[in-house]
Amino acid sequence: MKISNGKLVSMTYSIYEGDNLLEDVNTPVSFIYGKETNLLPIVEKALSGKEKNSEISIEVSPEFGFGNVDEGLIFEDSLENVPEEYRRVGIQIDFANDKGIKRKFTVTKLDNTKITFDGNHLFAGKDLRYKIKIIDVTNTEVVNS
Repeated sequence: MKISNGKLVSMTYSIYEGDNLLEDVNTPVSFIYGKETNLLPIVEKALSGKEKNSEISIEVSPEFGFGNVDEGLIFEDSLENVPEEYRRVGIQIDFANDKGIKRKFTVTKLDNTKITFDGNHLFAGKDLRYKIKIIDVTNTEVVNS
């Protein structure tokens, strides 16, 4: 059975930047193809027509992936303005702007006086390679409301 709209797809995947493994998902992820998913459009398109046990590799540039790094989303603050529990490199914090729109920021640098936050996606600006294995493709019954 081939992947097409309305099919239930289960897959595992790894994401690399060059030879550096950035993410490895060995537990199958399932979704209904053609419905709203968290997949990048370039990845979703590459899955179309593939079958169970297919393995694919997809090159994803920042343009088709997570965008280029936006320097406007990187800022420093005085360490004394930040609660102790957030003073760790790698921790993610939700900030909201004056309109209530939230964005996740990651602490990227820390020294004795300053802390740096970055609101870019962790994969922004990176040329990525997705390695995907299709575990299963089945029919689903989608209930229309």
